[in-house]
Amino acid sequence: MDDFKASLRAAKRGDQDAFARLWRQFQPGLLRYLRVKAGPAAEDLAADTWFRVVRALPTFEGDESGFRGWLFTTARNRLTDWYRKGSRHDEVVCEGSLFTALPATSDVESDAEEHSATDAALALISGLPADQAEAVMLRIVAGLDVSMVASIMERSPGSVRVLCHRGLRCLERSLAAEPVGAGVGADRAVPALPVQAAGARYGMGRRQHG
Repeated sequence: MDDFKASLRAAKRGDQDAFARLWRQFQPGLLRYLRVKAGPAAEDLAADTWFRVVRALPTFEGDESGFRGWLFTTARNRLTDWYRKGSRHDEVVCEGSLFTALPATSDVESDAEEHSATDAALALISGLPADQAEAVMLRIVAGLDVSMVASIMERSPGSVRVLCHRGLRCLERSLAAEPVGAGVGADRAVPALPVQAAGARYGMGRRQHG
């Protein structure tokens, strides 16, 4: 938490290295969320989300949890605009000197293996009903708390819990039914999306109410 606060303070002053640290911390979860919601447009929408965050960064006040919620709220608002306008070919203009500090991928082989597992997990999530997929992405993958997910999705906390529960049950069944040697096996999907651990944590196997 102290590292986050220090990075945030420095980034608000325009420190490029500090902003790069924030980007490295939050970009993977953001991109996964957008890939489920927007497919091939995810990277452009993520860049546009960060551009909006950078412009408003000096006014942000809050902790790491608050920043994560703000980032994903900004992303969802951008998604809403994108869907409303039917802007499948929006040009994303990422101005600002902070973006020159974004780190490049350094380990291609390692990244390829990680992306393969992540792609498998996201493919499973994408097959869920849209509201379940979004709840699972925000709650389990992005790590937002129930109240924040409820605020972002404009639903009650109880509704979010039910959506997560149902989504995780569906994912668990999909993993259990996948034949050995298939392209989306538990050994590949679980590292990218800890479905079984999340299921135990959130009470899968027991009926949940509200």
